[in-house]
Amino acid sequence: MPQTTVIRLNSEGPQGEGLKFWGHLENERVIAGEPTETGHNYFTDGTGQLTAGVWECTPCTSEIDSYPVDEFCLILSGTVVLTDGNGHAETFKPGDSFVVPKGMKCTWHMPETTRKYYVILDAKAEGA
Repeated sequence: MPQTTVIRLNSEGPQGEGLKFWGHLENERVIAGEPTETGHNYFTDGTGQLTAGVWECTPCTSEIDSYPVDEFCLILSGTVVLTDGNGHAETFKPGDSFVVPKGMKCTWHMPETTRKYYVILDAKAEGA
């Protein structure tokens, strides 16, 4: 059944009860740190292609050859430094938002534990 009410995203997890352990980074080559992820996915659409939630990760640096999804991020705490394949770096701090397009080659550096809201489109439809 489709979602028919507004979904509030709490940065502390449902009812402020904290985020769940998600494991360690996947689909990336970690080059510094021992990243541990926690989070809560608040929404997944009926096709499984659109998700939204809150994510946190301990300090690390990872290289991503081809970002696997289109992702909107809003930084809640911490810092993210994204460096694209051409060497151009952008720094994002609490209150900043950005979009990482699918296929982007980048280095994702978090010098401190970082928490963000995310909205991910993992388009699986042909031609998407």
